[in-house]
Amino acid sequence: MTDTLFRLDGQAAIVTGGGRGLGRAMALALAGAGADSVVVARREDDLAQTVAAVQALGRQCHAVAGDVADPATATHAVEAAVREYGRLDILVNNAGAYAMGPTEATELEVWHRILEVNLTGSFLFAKAVIPVLKAAGRGKIINLASILGRTGVAEAAAYCTAKGGVILFTRSLAAELAPHGIHVNAIAPGLFNTDMSAGVFDNPAFLEQIMAGIPRGQHGEPEDLAGTVVYLASAASDHLIGQTLHVDGGSSIA
Repeated sequence: MTDTLFRLDGQAAIVTGGGRGLGRAMALALAGAGADSVVVARREDDLAQTVAAVQALGRQCHAVAGDVADPATATHAVEAAVREYGRLDILVNNAGAYAMGPTEATELEVWHRILEVNLTGSFLFAKAVIPVLKAAGRGKIINLASILGRTGVAEAAAYCTAKGGVILFTRSLAAELAPHGIHVNAIAPGLFNTDMSAGVFDNPAFLEQIMAGIPRGQHGEPEDLAGTVVYLASAASDHLIGQTLHVDGGSSIA
């Protein structure tokens, strides 16, 4: 039984923010478990690299270029999955944006954009996939939160608010969809070595402060999410509903 428990053979996934970083790593992890995918991001060159990497693993991958805050992007992604694969089983809401600075200096446009990408984008893609998953009577939705949605830090009010919203969105959506065989959970990464975290790695003093709070003594690499996303996408997690798994080297236990 355990030979197939974590397999996703023949399944199809949508991965937002799939052009690089955590999104690309998760698309590759799903491919390694047997799933084909539609990857979504704004930059076509990044998407092309992800498509090539997934195809090199022997799985199919199609790209949809667009902004996750635009409802049309979610519609196009779902249409692509159904057209290319004849099905849709998994949604990974990974696309994110980050901004840091004093709240009184934060422009309203920045506040809106951070919430739109991190929270509204997750809502729009979930809304678009739900009818397809309901018709199939099964499915997995995986939202990317953050430990900053749990603890909060100074000068990141928009991001912390958005990710905290993702955690509660996950819980509410899970309660709504579980009776339909659709399982919704979230991943809350800690500090990972990605482009979005470049500002942290470029600030030695700030990086040292953060690393001091990670019991494992290491920051994450994108590949460190591979096992978690495959677990949440597979039958192995069928009795896990509305939970947020902290993949953070232990920083959230302090």
